[in-house]
Amino acid sequence: MTIRGAWTLLAAATLALGVAACGGSDSGTAATASTTTTSPMTATAEKTDKVEIADYKFKPEVIEVSAGTKVTFTNSDDTKHTATADDGSFDTGDLDQGDSASVTLSKPGEFTYYCRYHPFMKATVEVN
Repeated sequence: MTIRGAWTLLAAATLALGVAACGGSDSGTAATASTTTTSPMTATAEKTDKVEIADYKFKPEVIEVSAGTKVTFTNSDDTKHTATADDGSFDTGDLDQGDSASVTLSKPGEFTYYCRYHPFMKATVEVN
C-alpha cells in the first residue's frame, strides 16, 4: 500500500468514525447487490436521472429510472469522489469538484453503489 493510499484509508476511517459519533445514518454494514434491506427509514426512490454528490452523500439516495436512461453524477464537494457499482456494472471514475460523469444502465434491476474514497457513502439506482 502506498503512503497516499494509507492516508486516504485513514482519512476515510476517521471521517466515518466522526459521522457515526455525530449520529450519522451509516449503519456500518456493507451493502451488496444481492442484499435488500427494508425498514421504515428506507428512502423512497425519486424519478430522476441526476445524482448530486454533496456533503459526502449521494442526493437523492435512491433513484428510479427506465432501462436505457443515462444517469449523470455531479460532484459538488471539494474532494474527489466516485460512483462505483457494488457489482462492477458501472464506475464513473474519479470526479473532482464540479466534474460530472454519466452511465447508462440498460438492464432492469437494483444497482447499489458507493464512493471508492468514502465507502460509507452508499446509494441505489432502481432500473425498470
